[in-house]
Amino acid sequence: MRHLNIVAIFTVMLTLLPSLVSAENVIDDSKNPGYLFVISGTSGSLEGDTLTLNGVPNVVYFTDRPARVAEHISFEKFVESWNEESDSFKADPPNATLSVLKEAEAKQVVVELMSADMKKGSIYFKVEVLEGNVTGTFTVASIFIDSDPDFSM
Repeated sequence: MRHLNIVAIFTVMLTLLPSLVSAENVIDDSKNPGYLFVISGTSGSLEGDTLTLNGVPNVVYFTDRPARVAEHISFEKFVESWNEESDSFKADPPNATLSVLKEAEAKQVVVELMSADMKKGSIYFKVEVLEGNVTGTFTVASIFIDSDPDFSM
């Protein structure tokens, strides 16, 4: 009899298990894809809390699956949109990785981008360095900016 009760309880648990694991808990990111922005420059510097990239032609951005968006915008438009919406980068500063070629060696530094400005082919960011150590001037560099899924283009 005791063995029969254990089998009955086990059977009920197996019957209920599929209803406990349902598709309702799946997150659908297709409506709010996170964007990754890439800005490349011909030279630049990181001095104190100021990151400068020179010779910036435009900003490339893309998303991951399932959206698969890939576009580019002028860096003027990118800087203008920095402050626009309540979900802008000004409201929620993004993290970024700066990858530089310095003395024939690639180096990376992780920063939080506090603000952005532009002037004659250069883009300037006020930053807080989170990890890594790159200071002074450098040649070819790219910055990879990760946005919040609530950020809109």
